[in-house]
Parts: sequence; C-alpha cells; structure tokens
Amino acid sequence: MNNQNVICELVMVTYDIGPSLSPFVAKVIKEIKKDTKVKHILTPMGSVLEGQWKDVMSLVDDLFQRFSPDFERIGITMKIDYRRSKQNRIEGKIKSVEEKL
Repeated sequence: MNNQNVICELVMVTYDIGPSLSPFVAKVIKEIKKDTKVKHILTPMGSVLEGQWKDVMSLVDDLFQRFSPDFERIGITMKIDYRRSKQNRIEGKIKSVEEKL
C-alpha cells in the first residue's frame, strides 16, 4: 500500500517530575521537530502528528527509546485516524470546520 497517511494525536508524559509537565513536553517537542518526515502541531493537551504510518510509528518508538532510560514511568496515549484518500489532513480538517462556522 503506497499511501498510508495517518493523523496521530499523541500525549506523552512522565510522572517523575512533579506537577508541571512543561519541561518534559519541551524535550519531547524538540525531538519531534528533528523528524522532517512527520508534520506536527503542538496543542495544549498533546501533539498532533501527520505522516506515513511507518514514519509516525517510528517517531513514537524513537521518542520512547530516547526518554525511557531517563524516567521510571512514562505514559503514552495515541489516537490514530487513517483515511486512504486524503493527505495534508491537519490543515484540511481545521479549514473544513472553520468554513462551516
């Protein structure tokens, strides 16, 4: 299958650093930005990633491998949406809703 474009809502947190997660989130975002194959948008509650299935899953694995040695506990939540006929869906989904407002 050539086009396996997915959108992934990713939340990655650690429970080892106290009530503020922003230092950890900043480290995660710095790592995400290094990956040029996957688009991302930071949201208040996580990140939205878009790219080919294998690239998105590889990025999530890289993040886990990068941070798991440094922390006793990491929580990862992912929600994935695959639609065969569409690409650039992050912008398209937002635009579609805004046009209807």
